[in-house]
Amino acid sequence: MGKPSKIEVSGFETMAESMEFAHNYNNWILNKFTPYLGSRLLEIGTGQGNFKAMLKEKTSFYASIDIDKDVIERARERDPAGTYEVADLAADDFVSKLSPYQFDTIICVNVLEHVPDHKAGLNNMISLLKPGGHLLLFVPSFLHLYNDLDKLAGHLRRYRKGDIAELLEKDTACSIVMSEYFNPVGALGWWLNKFVTHKNINSKNVNHQVLFFDKFVVPLSKSLNHLTKKIWGQSLYCVIRKN
Repeated sequence: MGKPSKIEVSGFETMAESMEFAHNYNNWILNKFTPYLGSRLLEIGTGQGNFKAMLKEKTSFYASIDIDKDVIERARERDPAGTYEVADLAADDFVSKLSPYQFDTIICVNVLEHVPDHKAGLNNMISLLKPGGHLLLFVPSFLHLYNDLDKLAGHLRRYRKGDIAELLEKDTACSIVMSEYFNPVGALGWWLNKFVTHKNINSKNVNHQVLFFDKFVVPLSKSLNHLTKKIWGQSLYCVIRKN
């Protein structure tokens, strides 16, 4: 995994506003996980609310947590009837705080790489799940792709397949059902961004890149993904089942 230098950013500072409107990309991610969705779901990382509407349609109960109170306050303003909590994924009280909700699915997209104690965070999510439930995990992949955008987003690391298995506690009763790389063309674009100096993750340039990619490049990357999913991609997606 490696350990790049840490930049202290949180909440809306870590994301481009345009990701909320990258519907093709967001749908592509979610469709990968749809077969494993249960009825009671927790989203880790409320963020811009990219997945909220889609997830609420597919489940009978949806809740979301974020470590940043400003993010949660905005989510509650937008959706007063929703269930949103401020919580630290790696905290000792994470499981006890959320266990009354009885989740059978947890989705964690582009969050674990921000967590200093990512081993505690990963195993907390497994512990919170009901037996037979699934953790749907999506993280950036390959340290050689790490660039200014990772730093600005507060990414502490990027992952390979074996890293997730190593983080799981040996006495945790769970199994990795699926582990594949995702988005080969996006990986090439992310690598090319190593040669560009970025000063703001929410800059006009970055937001234009996101929207261009979503509209024109996602279909191409999807068509190639089956050829590269075992070896390379911008991200890694895993499905972990609690036995």
